[in-house]
Amino acid sequence: MEYVLVCCRLLIGAVFVASAVSKVRSRSAYTSFRSAAGELAPKVPLIPRALVPPAVIAGELTAALLLAVPTTVGAGFVIAMALLAAFTAAITMAVRSRRRVACNCFGSSSTPVGPAQLIRNGVLLAASSTGAVLAFGTTSPALEPIGVFTATVAGLLGAGLVLLTEDIAELFQPFA
Repeated sequence: MEYVLVCCRLLIGAVFVASAVSKVRSRSAYTSFRSAAGELAPKVPLIPRALVPPAVIAGELTAALLLAVPTTVGAGFVIAMALLAAFTAAITMAVRSRRRVACNCFGSSSTPVGPAQLIRNGVLLAASSTGAVLAFGTTSPALEPIGVFTATVAGLLGAGLVLLTEDIAELFQPFA
């Protein structure tokens, strides 16, 4: 089970770091994210809504940092689950109200949120929940290098697939 924990830590940590970096890599990327966040949460009052983008970025980086430190892994997964639950709720409301809102979760995007983003968030929530259960419920035995290597590859491969969610979903769209 320790190897599953390693995999979950890398999966969630890498996704959150990539997500945060994509939002702050340039002024236009941050502006685009700020706009998308406002559209995903239109009923949030103006002042708190202005605090959402920096809070999301800070939360993503905090979760990733906590996941990197063995003694704080559980807290990192709890923060990740809270963020993912909020993201999923916002996307669900946008989809249900049939608003065409771009996510900009991993940088600028013109693709409106939909089932692909909900499935992606479900996968991330499952990995975060699994990681939290394992972090709070296991001890740390000596790990074999080949097991750590395999878990690392699996976690980073999973993160890569998550980061390509929109591109993968596009492959399954009917031709226009």
